[in-house]
Amino acid sequence: MQTPLVFQAVLQLLLDLAIPASLASFVMAGMKLRTEGGMNFEASGGFLRWLFWGALLLTIPGTSSWLIQEQVPGAQQLVFAGVPTPYTSKIEAVTNDFVGDILVGHIVPVIAAALIFKAILDHAEGNSPLASVISALFLLGVQGIYNLATGSWLQAGAYSTTDFLMSAFNYAASTIGPIVGGLAISAGILSYVRHRAWVHYVSSGLGFLCVAGIWTMVKSWAGVTL
Repeated sequence: MQTPLVFQAVLQLLLDLAIPASLASFVMAGMKLRTEGGMNFEASGGFLRWLFWGALLLTIPGTSSWLIQEQVPGAQQLVFAGVPTPYTSKIEAVTNDFVGDILVGHIVPVIAAALIFKAILDHAEGNSPLASVISALFLLGVQGIYNLATGSWLQAGAYSTTDFLMSAFNYAASTIGPIVGGLAISAGILSYVRHRAWVHYVSSGLGFLCVAGIWTMVKSWAGVTL
């Protein structure tokens, strides 16, 4: 029995909307980062949850190929969903414009500016401004993160989602980790000059500089190859 055209059109619409939905998920991850303290986030918190949903939405084609290999009934519909119809293409165009132009281009900068203002208020109250500052930086870099995600991070195949997440981890370990490590060591030097506690800054800075090596060591201890 052939699938009705309306069902094919709705399925195609959902598949096409997965791309802007993933970008919106990254924006939500940046907003959740502020509520989790900015730097120390929970493994089951909203930040990593929204990152996972963004990765899953971007890698639906690769996941569908795995479902086809497992001979799941109806999995081929995810690849051959059909041609978009006029009444669904308008919805897709509006959603793409909203996410790409209004959300990322206009709403996100306003939220980032509000977070910077919040960071100043936190500092005035004697609290750490890092949570708001880091969340603002993440939000302002969502478009760049999305470009990396759809570029070098995006892999095809059955393990596309896990490969995507591992590529994101490698980027954080090799690119962001050294920057954070250098800043932490600099903060340790400044604290040492001011006769304040500095050991935790230096130790954490060295840890960020050695994230890739520590991960390799942990894998060798566990006896696994990833």
